[in-house]
Amino acid sequence: MSLFGWLGGQISKIISKMGEKLSKNRNRGRQRLLSSKIEQQMVDALKERAASGVHIKALNSIVMKFPIIEKSFHEVRSMFTKYDKDGSGAIELEELAHCFKDLKVELTGIDVEEFYKECDMDSSKGIDFKEFIVLLALVYLLGKSEKAATTYKIGSPSLEAAFDHIVDAFLFCDKDGDGYVTKKEMVEVFNGSSPGRHSDKKLGSKRFEETDWDNDGTVTFKEFLLTFTDWVLSVEQGEDDDDDE
Repeated sequence: MSLFGWLGGQISKIISKMGEKLSKNRNRGRQRLLSSKIEQQMVDALKERAASGVHIKALNSIVMKFPIIEKSFHEVRSMFTKYDKDGSGAIELEELAHCFKDLKVELTGIDVEEFYKECDMDSSKGIDFKEFIVLLALVYLLGKSEKAATTYKIGSPSLEAAFDHIVDAFLFCDKDGDGYVTKKEMVEVFNGSSPGRHSDKKLGSKRFEETDWDNDGTVTFKEFLLTFTDWVLSVEQGEDDDDDE
């Protein structure tokens, strides 16, 4: 077997394991995610990034970034704990306002509330850890846009680099650069990792179903990021499980 064939097989195994972890651990109900001003800004920012070129050329390039991204998520965990002042496991609106103030992200009260509503993806009236990652990524992505009035920084070069990697992963899947990922595009990505393998076509369909939270046939960056976060964290947990066996 060639090196590329072996690598393709390993990638398929890793991502298949991620899916198994997700099916066991995901308890959120899917819901319709309505289009919003922030989502439109997000799509515009993604189109802008796509126009400047996609830096990832293969699926294995994404998987190899997982350890770097996972390490940066530890920083987010510390930040999350700091602002979850009541220890509820979720950041409330007032706590989020303090977070933005400390990060020197200049947003109006209305803007903070809009980000809060946008990232409370399970409508639980609070931002949990994974949703907090999504929120910080959106703030960073929108702040980097040429259309942004102010360039936002989140105080961590490594975390900003991790978000750039995730944006690149999304753009790699978004083949037509329209700011959304379709099932056809997702299948193409996974099939491309090991051309001609029927199992990878099924895997691509399965990964799309996991990622399309509102079942509308397209994946937004927000949906992609939330599921991508699960993938990264579940691979880490999977390695721990393997050590225990």
